[in-house]
Amino acid sequence: MNDRALPISTHELSHPQWQAPADLIQLLPGVVHIWRASACQPPQILDQLLQTLLPDEQDRVGRLRFDHHRHRAIASRGILRSILARYLNCNPESIKFQYGTQGKPRVDASLLPNLEFNVSHSEDVIVCAIALEPIGIDVEFCREITDCDQLIKRYFSVQEQAMFNALSVEAKQQAFFHYWTGKEAMLKAAGLGIGDLKKVELNPVGNRVQLFSIAGCNQVVASWHLHSFEPQLNYLANIVIESPANQLRYWQW
Repeated sequence: MNDRALPISTHELSHPQWQAPADLIQLLPGVVHIWRASACQPPQILDQLLQTLLPDEQDRVGRLRFDHHRHRAIASRGILRSILARYLNCNPESIKFQYGTQGKPRVDASLLPNLEFNVSHSEDVIVCAIALEPIGIDVEFCREITDCDQLIKRYFSVQEQAMFNALSVEAKQQAFFHYWTGKEAMLKAAGLGIGDLKKVELNPVGNRVQLFSIAGCNQVVASWHLHSFEPQLNYLANIVIESPANQLRYWQW
């Protein structure tokens, strides 16, 4: 892959207005909070974020070989802690995570029952989704992909492959990120691993993409809903939630 930005097609894509949040935020049923942050933080902010990580987290990021990977990892984990602290009314460093079988983190349910969160980052953008129901989010920098056909063959269903084969090269590149982020978000919402990516099937409907089936079962995805948005120029994100959200709110960290 290379880093040449690729224009994003308009699959019913929203361009949200990002607001500055309060220090403490109340999360209500039927409302989804979506956060955006930059992974490129100045050294003094990175140092503050690093201090909020637990020793095992500091050890993991410390083992990363390249500075830019280490800095992004510190920003992603530290900003997640900072965001959650606003909802839990606690210090970021006091948050302890529990992990599911596929490594999806959770916080102690006694702090805020039903709290669900998911975070994703790509290049310089971090996005985080917070709700009181299962949720998944994924973001990608829309760049030109030289092995697009190989990725489609490996991770996409037979029906999806047929749809992609009918597209022009440019349209195929644009559609790829709508499908990839939608699949990833669905897997993360359901607590599944990336190895199941091919089991999530999406379907084009007019100018948008919708969930079609998981492992060939249409009923499984009936209660899940997909929403696409552009967190920043040349970036595409998808969130998947278990029921239609009454309101989506967008916060800038």
